[in-house]
Amino acid sequence: MTADLGLIRLGDWDRPSGMPEGLAGLVAGWPVINRSPAGEAFLDESGLIRVSDIWNLPGGAFTTDRPVDIHGGWAVARLIDDVWKIIEIAPAHPRDAGRALLRDRAERLLNGRRWTGGDLEALDSLLKSEPVTQDAWLSADVGRERALKSLSKLRLATLTEASHPALSAAVASALPAGPVLWMDEDAREVAEQVMAHSRRRMEVSAKRVARDDKQRGADLKDSIAQAVKAVFPGMPEDVSLSIAARLAPAAIKLGRRPGTQAIVDCTAELRLDRWRQVIIGDPRVAARLNAMQAKGDNNRARKRYRDQRALEQVAAEIARWRGDLEPVTSRWLGDEV
Repeated sequence: MTADLGLIRLGDWDRPSGMPEGLAGLVAGWPVINRSPAGEAFLDESGLIRVSDIWNLPGGAFTTDRPVDIHGGWAVARLIDDVWKIIEIAPAHPRDAGRALLRDRAERLLNGRRWTGGDLEALDSLLKSEPVTQDAWLSADVGRERALKSLSKLRLATLTEASHPALSAAVASALPAGPVLWMDEDAREVAEQVMAHSRRRMEVSAKRVARDDKQRGADLKDSIAQAVKAVFPGMPEDVSLSIAARLAPAAIKLGRRPGTQAIVDCTAELRLDRWRQVIIGDPRVAARLNAMQAKGDNNRARKRYRDQRALEQVAAEIARWRGDLEPVTSRWLGDEV
């Protein structure tokens, strides 16, 4: 039993990539084109003229009046009694030319319609699982029924409900469990091109998002650095950038630039960490720490002395960077500076 394609002409969508030009033109001229359920043959309206590259199958299917090797070329034949009388045999379309047809088909699919995430997921699933029973495939996702209509219309998926001599062994073995979804070689190659294009677009989109995020992060840091300079006009550029880098994550989370107090506290904290490391290199501080150690003062006392000297340096920096602006206070410094 064949699937009636009505008045649809054989064109770039329905033509197998290996079908020679001459026979494709012949079929395209038929008033009605019928395609075999296995997708390997075209028959005219009467069902008595067949164009295919599959003949003489085991079991006596599609027996010809003269030898024709399976996939040895395409032939057009007329059914007389139970034998197909060969009218013409033509070599298959060159493989490179056939691939060009499939590339063109894939490009039209990509440019001529909007591929939804559901369509792409369904297509990817079918690529990985076919042949598969229709019920099993649809039950995995309720949204696949709509996608199946699209894939079937685009001839990227074939639904077979009954046995046919030209069906592959995998499809035939799955049929007892119900209608089977599968893809022919052309559909599989086109589907793989569609999925490859989709993956490339996703990669480009991800890179663009990452690039945009990076630029937004840089813009935010510049904006915060300007706010820091407004609080501390005399602050060196490199210090304001380091303060901005520390404040940026909180600014992103809150969705706004930090306030003056947050800038002051962050500045005091970072500069205190810096001076704790630097102050012990001061000869006078180092000598005092050595004297305290010799006297037997514990680590807490020595750290307190070191931190006090560091706080003095931070307070002096902040006062100098503020210039003529009013003093500020910080939980790190205590007094106004």
